[in-house]
Amino acid sequence: MNIELENLIDVLALYNITEQISDFKFFINWYNDKTSEMKVITKIDFVNRSPLIVKFVREDKHLHDIIERQSEFSEYLRNQGILTPKRYTSGDSYCIKYKLCDMYLDVTVEDYFGEEIKTIDFNLAYKIGQLIARIHIISEKGNCHIGANTIFNVVGYNEVSGYDAFVELGENGKIDSEMYQKIKKAYSDKLERIKLLWDKLPKYATQGDCSINNLTYIGGELGIFDYNIAGDETLVGDIVLEGLLTANEMDLAEGLSDTDHIELFRSFYDGYINERPLTVDEENVLSDIYAISSGLWFTKVVLNENSLTKLVERNECNKTDLLLQEIYDTLCKDVFPLKQKLS
Repeated sequence: MNIELENLIDVLALYNITEQISDFKFFINWYNDKTSEMKVITKIDFVNRSPLIVKFVREDKHLHDIIERQSEFSEYLRNQGILTPKRYTSGDSYCIKYKLCDMYLDVTVEDYFGEEIKTIDFNLAYKIGQLIARIHIISEKGNCHIGANTIFNVVGYNEVSGYDAFVELGENGKIDSEMYQKIKKAYSDKLERIKLLWDKLPKYATQGDCSINNLTYIGGELGIFDYNIAGDETLVGDIVLEGLLTANEMDLAEGLSDTDHIELFRSFYDGYINERPLTVDEENVLSDIYAISSGLWFTKVVLNENSLTKLVERNECNKTDLLLQEIYDTLCKDVFPLKQKLS
């Protein structure tokens, strides 16, 4: 199942774009024979106009109506001054159905926004915090909602939580049982405190994945693209999880090391609150959200070379115990305000 030049010409015509194509290339070209799911992202170059991105999607997790509302949100942000790609319409819709063979695909067209940023430093972390704050302010003032969840929900589905993997290790007797129970209780106590206020906290549409892979510089200004997992999220949770993602999982600029992750989060957070100070309720849950999120961050538990899972697999008992103590200490500390040293 392939997208050909003729398909691109057909789709662009539906968006009243008829300029001559000079070249095209695929950023993503994926098709699953078993499920008939498909995702194709194509950059199209033209003879006499700026490049465009055409996306073809058929995935159960990306429904047509949600893609349309994500596009509407993106355009709303753009019209409010956020540097983000222009979305094009076909008739009254940003997202249209296109038939390829016997299969209907969801299609969107937007401006190409340039190369993604490759590495993170303190200045960029600060600017990302500012950008997310501006997006939150605009979304809140505009009462923006998409009607879908993000993948970073502190009290729900959360792809950056290592808690379930940690529990699996504990229940299978792979780690010290006493420390396992202490960590589990500390985590549960903080999560329950968060839940007491959760429904009172501001929750609006967010971009959902503000990593450097979705950012670019245009004329010295930070721009953002890719709204495929945009959804409605509690803003203070979005702050912490996006901040930790920025600080922990991005490639580091030259001169930085793994010891700088905490300071990168500090820079991100300082940038955010410089633009949007937190409400009293947000301040009341902030430290607990940071503790459970940072303490049981997914790469710390599962993926890193010296993650809890890898240490257990290698039977490195001393290092395992030290990491468990570090996790427990993080869960027990009250790290805000950020004038204190984060850990």
